[in-house]
Amino acid sequence: MSGKKRLLFLTFLAIFFNLIIILNSPVTSLATSQTDALNESMEGLNDAPNNLGLDSTQFTPGDLSGYNGTKNYAILETAMGRPTAASYDPFRAIRVNTYKNQAGAIWSNVEGGNYVDITKQQTLSLWMYFGPKTHKNSSDGFGDGMAFVLQNSDDGIKAFAHKGTEIGRGESMGVWGIDNDTSVTDPLQIANTAIQKSWALEFDTNSNSSKSSYDDFDYNISGQHIAYGYPGSSNTYIRNTSGLIFKENYFSMLHQGINYIELHDGKWHHLTLTWHPNDFTITYKFNDKNLDGSKGANPLIATTSAVQANEFGGHDALNKIGGKLRWGFVSSNGDAYEANLIAFESIPSEIEGEVSSNIVDQTQNKTIKDDSTDNTVNSGDDLAFNYNLSYKSGSEDWTENVAKIDLPSNVTFSNGIIGYVTYNNATDDKSEPIYASEITTKENSTTQVVTHTLSQGLNDTNKNATITLYGVANTVYANTLVASAHANFSSPNLIQDTDTPEFVIQKSKPINLSLDQSNISVGVGKNANITGVVSYADQTTVNNSDVTVYATLNDDSLDKFTLADSTNVANTTSGKLNFDIPYNKLTQPTNTLKVHVMDKKGNVSTTSTVVITKTGGLALSVDDYSFGSINQATPSMLIPRKGTWNILVEDSRKDGTTSPWKLSASNEGLSNGDTSFKGNVIFKSSSGVITNLFNNDNVPIATGYKQGSGREVTNVGQNWNDSEGIMLKTTGQNTIGNYSGKMDWVLSDTI
Repeated sequence: MSGKKRLLFLTFLAIFFNLIIILNSPVTSLATSQTDALNESMEGLNDAPNNLGLDSTQFTPGDLSGYNGTKNYAILETAMGRPTAASYDPFRAIRVNTYKNQAGAIWSNVEGGNYVDITKQQTLSLWMYFGPKTHKNSSDGFGDGMAFVLQNSDDGIKAFAHKGTEIGRGESMGVWGIDNDTSVTDPLQIANTAIQKSWALEFDTNSNSSKSSYDDFDYNISGQHIAYGYPGSSNTYIRNTSGLIFKENYFSMLHQGINYIELHDGKWHHLTLTWHPNDFTITYKFNDKNLDGSKGANPLIATTSAVQANEFGGHDALNKIGGKLRWGFVSSNGDAYEANLIAFESIPSEIEGEVSSNIVDQTQNKTIKDDSTDNTVNSGDDLAFNYNLSYKSGSEDWTENVAKIDLPSNVTFSNGIIGYVTYNNATDDKSEPIYASEITTKENSTTQVVTHTLSQGLNDTNKNATITLYGVANTVYANTLVASAHANFSSPNLIQDTDTPEFVIQKSKPINLSLDQSNISVGVGKNANITGVVSYADQTTVNNSDVTVYATLNDDSLDKFTLADSTNVANTTSGKLNFDIPYNKLTQPTNTLKVHVMDKKGNVSTTSTVVITKTGGLALSVDDYSFGSINQATPSMLIPRKGTWNILVEDSRKDGTTSPWKLSASNEGLSNGDTSFKGNVIFKSSSGVITNLFNNDNVPIATGYKQGSGREVTNVGQNWNDSEGIMLKTTGQNTIGNYSGKMDWVLSDTI
């Protein structure tokens, strides 16, 4: 073959080869991949959990037109995937981007009232979607994820990683600096291309670690991860070199608080992000909720180190803007793609609100929380399930709040009013009842749910509401775990969830109290002795120190005691009850005593009643009293009483008794140690007659008659004025000191 022919042949082959390239160009493949990407986005959107929906005035798309006319692919998207909302198809989520080489940025509309106020606690609650575990075309790679950004950049809504008119893609994610020049040695040059005056939390779905410019920010990092940092700080970027002769520079990135976690798995992931104004830290919780709103089993919870104010321009700059930072999400894919979607449960500046729950065992008077060491209740215990709603701050009221509360299993609720809503500005704790008619059964489930719309909104003047549902623990015959029950509170501008703590209903163990008497008659001055036996229905031995005795007398509570206390005379005998009711506490002719016992496990006996009747007679009650203090006592000086002496004569004699009672007294003298008081206790009658009480047993003090029926009490001392009654008379000079002595009283029924 000639050279000329050979040349033609080679030329023909080259043309044929080029033709093959053209015929097999990825035009059809590209369309298929784009369709797959949109389908993946729609599938994620269709599976989106309950969320607020969006108002187009809340957000502003990033303006990327100054970067070579770059299109911003971030849009507010309806349930049908449209970029324009209608009443039948409202905005449902933010789609940051879906395909290769797409940039997306969406920012809060600060001027419209959407911002993070760093002077207050701010909570952002949302759902994130990063695409399926594998693409429909398994050969397609995954994009770079997205980042949450807080910023005070001078670029405002134009903020995006850029180098001149070139935007940052791939490892930059549109927020971190751009490393595409191997001659750069100064990390500040990289930092200057990032979003300035910002803090970012990245959700990185692609590890960039190829030890080269453009692709080594994730040096020594393998796998999907969450981390935070300062995009505009030179400290964020670490210089590395490669090559033995011709040195090339490339930069890795300092990842703070890195956590490895799977992101693109076809699931929506919940994120709660809270700004703490006291210490400038941010706590983020990832996977803290399941799709139904219940608590996530293994959430990732992390708190950052203090966010540096100088990274936002300093305190002066923050004060100038009132502490209101712009926030948003950015993403910039390279040669791979994924669906990046966001759906919101709260916008921080609109409402900052919290919901918590607990259970109060009203029978045992204890509160059960998630961190309680004792979460047991007994069969038959009265339980109160509390859901506490708290309004913290915001530009809007927390209104139209619909509570959907799953009722726990193995608890019985009444058929009428099952609970109440109480507001902190309400004067009546039972102003808003919740009825059993508001209970329905979930579809395809046995779970019952209460649906109730709160009648009042919460705001700065009405900050708190408590929903309380009352139930009774079912009787069980084996210890039974009751799982946590979910509650959802949904309003147009805030969605909150809480779960009651799980608890254990202990098997029924009836405790019995059997008293030996139901009626007692006691004479004058005699105590009422109460005896009985405490036992368990299953014949378990009673540990006296575990059993507490509760009693009321005429509806007044007496001091409680255990069977092991000295109050119980038979404290060493298992289950034996033996105690006294003092006579002076029997204030009625007929007294009603009610007694029940409870052990440490909260098992309670039924209440036993004893009627204590006082038989006819007289009783005297006298306390310790004193005379007035004097500076100097002269002979024959009368020293008055100090205060009123309550000398009580109780007449419970038979109605119609005509004989009088007589009270007399005597005194054995006063002394101060070995020093006797020079003087005597005397009684001065209303007529002025003075009688010495010293060693005189028959000095009448008072006399009285039965005036009516039932119990009559006469306060003898109260009838005396300052110049009569019992007084002290000196007989000489006394030394300084406190003198005391004993009074003997005699109350008699005369004929």
